[in-house]
Amino acid sequence: MIRYWKDIAGQEKRVRMRERICPISGPGSLSKSERQRKARDIIQASGADSSEYFEKVVTPTSTGITFREQAEIWLEQSQNRKREPIGQSYAVTIRGALDKWILRAVGDLPLGSVDNLAVKPLIDKMCASGLSPRTVNKYMEHVKQIVASLVKPNGEPIHTRTAFSQLRDARYSRGSSP
Repeated sequence: MIRYWKDIAGQEKRVRMRERICPISGPGSLSKSERQRKARDIIQASGADSSEYFEKVVTPTSTGITFREQAEIWLEQSQNRKREPIGQSYAVTIRGALDKWILRAVGDLPLGSVDNLAVKPLIDKMCASGLSPRTVNKYMEHVKQIVASLVKPNGEPIHTRTAFSQLRDARYSRGSSP
C-alpha cells in the first residue's frame, strides 16, 4: 500500500491518497525494490509530484489577487473607514509613493509572494536614490499594511508578515556607506 499527499486546487488542506501496490505475499508479490519502483510510478502517474502540477495548484495564491489590486482596495478603505480615516492630502502622498516606487517593484506580484526577498531590491533602490531611512521605513510600513489588509471572513489576515526589512538609521544614513 502506498500513501501520499495530494494538493487540491482551491483548497488549503491536502488530501491523503492511497493505492494498493501488490499483495503482501503469494502470487503477484514484489520485492522491496520493485515495490518502491512501482510506488514511484504510481505517484508519477497521479501527477502529484510534477512541476506542472505544482505550478498549477500550489504556486498561485488562494486569492489570486496581485499586490497592485490590493493596494487600490487598501487605499480606498483607508480613506473611507470609520475609525481614523486618512485625509485626502495624505492619500495623494501615499498614491505618489505607490506609483513612483512600490508598484513598479512589486505591483504585479501575487499578494502572497510579497515578502522580505521581494522588497529587498526596492529598499536598495530607494536607499541608493537618497531617500531618508525614515521615508523608506514608512513606505515599507505601507507595503506591510497592504499585504495584511486582505482578510478572511473572520477578520484574520490571510498573509501575515511579522516585519519587512527595515533600515537602521546608523547604517543607511546619508553620507555613510552600507
